[in-house]
Amino acid sequence: MGENTNEPTLSVPRRLKIAGTIVVVLSAAWAAVLGVRAVLDGEGPPEYPATEVRDWATFADHLVLGTADPDDAGRLDVTTVLWSRQGAHPIGRRITVEAEMTEGEAYAVPVAWLDDGGSDGRWVALAPDAVLPLDGGRITDGGETWADEHTGESPRRLATELYETGPYPAAVPHLYESLEQRLAAVDR
Repeated sequence: MGENTNEPTLSVPRRLKIAGTIVVVLSAAWAAVLGVRAVLDGEGPPEYPATEVRDWATFADHLVLGTADPDDAGRLDVTTVLWSRQGAHPIGRRITVEAEMTEGEAYAVPVAWLDDGGSDGRWVALAPDAVLPLDGGRITDGGETWADEHTGESPRRLATELYETGPYPAAVPHLYESLEQRLAAVDR
């Protein structure tokens, strides 16, 4: 009990402690600046994986045809639901979509429901390139997505391919869960 043990101790010079504290504070400040900048730069609609057919089949709730409201381009008058993911959030005939659209123009859009907690939520297009303009019922531009291979075709072909391909296998147990949970399930 009365033994005197001399264990080695770590002695950090005061200057090193101060320098370390400064580095930590500056790193935290830089991270905060980057976070604020990301929020400020995020003026456009959110963007989710949308380049591959499996992206749409996993992360979209529906592929809809509609016309941007002539009075409000943020609203979409849904004329047809071409495809729906198993477990998809129900959709109405007139929705507000966070996407850039020209008033009065027709589009095919993969839409996803973002649950903001509680009963609130909102519809978003998966990505700006996934908002496909239509002319005469044909896709005029597939953006930088797999739909580009179907430019000039009916968007019904997209629905067929979505049904044939299906979601990423890792997301299958999460199809009735939120978009965020499906995103987390698929290691990208």
